[in-house]
Amino acid sequence: MASKFGLAGGLPERRVRPIWDAIDSRQFKNALKAVTTLLSKYPNAPYALALKAMVLERMGKAEEALSVCLSAKELLYTNDSILMDDLTLSTLQIVFQRLDHMDLTTSCYEYACGKFPNHLDLMTGLFNCYLREYSFVKQQQTAIKMYKLGGEERFLLWAVCSIQLQVLCGNGGEKLLLLAEGLLKKHIASHSLHEPEAIMVYISILEQQAKYGDALEVLTGKLGSLLTVEVDRLRIQNIHSLH
Repeated sequence: MASKFGLAGGLPERRVRPIWDAIDSRQFKNALKAVTTLLSKYPNAPYALALKAMVLERMGKAEEALSVCLSAKELLYTNDSILMDDLTLSTLQIVFQRLDHMDLTTSCYEYACGKFPNHLDLMTGLFNCYLREYSFVKQQQTAIKMYKLGGEERFLLWAVCSIQLQVLCGNGGEKLLLLAEGLLKKHIASHSLHEPEAIMVYISILEQQAKYGDALEVLTGKLGSLLTVEVDRLRIQNIHSLH
């Protein structure tokens, strides 16, 4: 929870920790007392408001919790000097989700990513919002932005899997699969693949296009060695040998 500077959501970690301890032990009255004291010192801290909202929601005070969350959201939107970090947003997300207002979480992350376009933690939070909403196109777009920014294999796989979900839902078809295959080939040419899950995704993209010969070639080549479970590799090879 704390940063390397001893801060949590822009607040001293030593002041925040007792609140979380009280929440974890279900001592909600003590937690509310502690967060009220915190807010008396930091009245415009969105993270403190998010913590108060969490406590109120756990106490069954849903309307009050939502009102406090909206106050925190308003501060994040209107005060440029206020820290907008993933810890604050993820805490708001917990409350919004329990109150069945995930759309408000998404709007918070969209705003944050617009304000800080190269922040991978915030972009990951936004991707997860789209994941919960089954917004496959937006998942793909966000994952590709993350991949271009960080160059990590996992972001590429998120993008490719988002494409596959679109195809499974009847959108895009051949063009999207070609896009996914092209993204993977380009990455392989420059970085190769390093995880068994990556090779499975690559093979599944080829399978969806009925490119069984290409898939078999991948399996029997250098990349096939990523499948360390021999039974899995042989099973897939046998399937492709039949086509």
